[in-house]
Amino acid sequence: MAERIKLNKVSLREQKQKLALYQRFLPALEARKQQFLMQLAVVRKEIAGQEQNVDALAVEIARWSPLIRDMEDHLEPFLEIREVLVSMHNVAGLKIPFFQEVIFQEPSYSVFATPYSFEIVLSRLREAIRRREKLRILREQERILSEGFRKTSQRINLYEQRLIPDCCEALRKISVYLQDQQAAAVGVAKVAKRLLEAGL
Repeated sequence: MAERIKLNKVSLREQKQKLALYQRFLPALEARKQQFLMQLAVVRKEIAGQEQNVDALAVEIARWSPLIRDMEDHLEPFLEIREVLVSMHNVAGLKIPFFQEVIFQEPSYSVFATPYSFEIVLSRLREAIRRREKLRILREQERILSEGFRKTSQRINLYEQRLIPDCCEALRKISVYLQDQQAAAVGVAKVAKRLLEAGL
């Protein structure tokens, strides 16, 4: 054990307080770990669903590829992202981003100067970008939650495998030492009493 223990009653009280503190924190950490696990399961399910949405839309857009190539110069300014709106939520003490919306640049254009299918193609491409951004945010949620889960698991292991056992061992050593000291003091007192009674 790295920490040198003082073998006295003050140290005994301190070790008891530490043990009580560790045993109080451990259930809270276990509950936090469970929250991370549950939230990770939800996020991973959402990621799988969103990946399917992205793939399905990619297949649909692939059918429009000749039109998209023809309108590429017209479409490009309208596909420029101005802002991705996210809101932050607290999940078991961690700030997690949640996707809200993608705000695109909105340059003006003439309905007569663009092909008839321009707005349909634009809406599908923008939807593909929205889905991609939502997937990116979901993966960021997964990364943050996984990191939180990993750190919480490490803390639990530290408490269960090092701090609590070390504390129990320190309590045992101090108790044994104090009992030995008490037994020795009783023995010395008996010898002193006998010597006094004998008149020495």
